[in-house]
Amino acid sequence: MASLLLAICLVMTQEMDWKSAFHHAPILAFSAQTTAGFTSMDLIQLHPASKLVLIMVMVVGGCVGSTAGGLKILRLLILSRVLTQFLQRMSASRHAVVTLRLAGQRLEEGAIQGALLIMLLYGAVILLSWLPFVFLGYNPMDALFEVVSATGTVGLSAGVAESEMPLLLKGILCVDMLLGRLEILAWLVLVYPRTWIGRRLQPQ
Repeated sequence: MASLLLAICLVMTQEMDWKSAFHHAPILAFSAQTTAGFTSMDLIQLHPASKLVLIMVMVVGGCVGSTAGGLKILRLLILSRVLTQFLQRMSASRHAVVTLRLAGQRLEEGAIQGALLIMLLYGAVILLSWLPFVFLGYNPMDALFEVVSATGTVGLSAGVAESEMPLLLKGILCVDMLLGRLEILAWLVLVYPRTWIGRRLQPQ
């Protein structure tokens, strides 16, 4: 789906022929989602619409348990099921019991809360990392592309990341890559004081 959408953008916005579009689009979409970091064309010259498609693909990422970055497909499926359940409850009777299931398996409350929390934190990191780039005069779309790529540990660049970039922004991208690689909750647990101070070992 992403490859088709990207191919349409390449044809409509950059006057690329369909043969070339269907050559580049699958490579770019696959690279963005799997965090391969490979590109078959200069991303700096892409139209903002094409960059937006790649940004969405990088945000989604791969599957849980894979080496790919991003939010992970499973968490987006959980979000879609939560939204579906909300609509079902709104249209059902007051005493109806609506069970939240995914692929036939019942979703536990902890798994739902964890998935939604990670998605919220992921979005917050991207937003807070993107704002300094905008304030310093960088193109908003290119800056967003760079931040999402760093947070998803993708390796693609729209030309913003360079040696002349301010040290502050370099530091932000480094932090984004660390947060994206180990996931944000792991870092929060690491810096949480109770993880190290005042914790007693339970007897076996």
